[in-house]
Amino acid sequence: MNYNCFLKEITQRVRERVYDGCTVEVKPVRKNNGIVLDCMSISRPGENICPNIYLNEPYERYLSGWSMDEVASCILSTWQNSVPAMEINADDLINARIIREQVVYRLVNYEKNAALLEDIPHRKVLDLALIYYVIVHTEALGDGAIMVRNDYLDYYSITQQELDEYARVNTRILLPADVVRISDLLREFGERSGVSSYADISLEEESWHAPMYVLTNAFRQYGACYMTDMELLHRIAQNMDTDLYLLPSSVHECMIVPASMYDDTETLASMVREINRDQVSKDEFLSDTVYRYRDQPGKLEIAS
Repeated sequence: MNYNCFLKEITQRVRERVYDGCTVEVKPVRKNNGIVLDCMSISRPGENICPNIYLNEPYERYLSGWSMDEVASCILSTWQNSVPAMEINADDLINARIIREQVVYRLVNYEKNAALLEDIPHRKVLDLALIYYVIVHTEALGDGAIMVRNDYLDYYSITQQELDEYARVNTRILLPADVVRISDLLREFGERSGVSSYADISLEEESWHAPMYVLTNAFRQYGACYMTDMELLHRIAQNMDTDLYLLPSSVHECMIVPASMYDDTETLASMVREINRDQVSKDEFLSDTVYRYRDQPGKLEIAS
């Protein structure tokens, strides 16, 4: 069964098994870097928000041998474990105060998100773009993030400049920056996943003539935005007493190499491309570009 037939069949199977009055819909959702995924929403009468269930994994399960009934049961189980136990008003999730206090930055590739950027406020930084998300929390749905769209600014009478300043302050408070040696970060990830040996990891700083650091945030999620924070980069450069090369490794982090100790930008660019090709998923790709932060005059530029 091809994918389009699968979508029709699984939608019908789920509709037959949900409560009376529930609405089951499948719609495309645009993700980072222009990736579009189909998701299913199942909403009870009166609910104005509901969890999205992406259908790429259920389709993979079907291709691996699961029956349609097994796939439908898995989708319903996901929905029942995620669906709110109470009706939630969208006004409880986002309003002018919440935007002011909880909007934060994310950094994305400008060209790959050109269509999305037409509909959302953003700030272009070289070949990248800072976009804005509001962190929200409900007892029923837990933590989440809502992308700020252009119409939010009009509705809540917030200017682009104000939004950017709110995000600058909130990102530092809610998602504080963290700079760690790459070996320490690999060790941290290894401990989480149960990996004990790093002999085969080519990014160990011992294989380089210069120390390597990772710039991210305390939560290790969407921390690459800090490569646009000139005040932070200035402090790092002052501490290292050198300009910096910034190597984006995903939307979550970038690597830092002291410019005074390593100036072969072509080798750095090759490494960035290799990491992006072999280790980064399409929706987490940020850039193949190598950037240089020049502490005088405090400017980020494209190096390669």
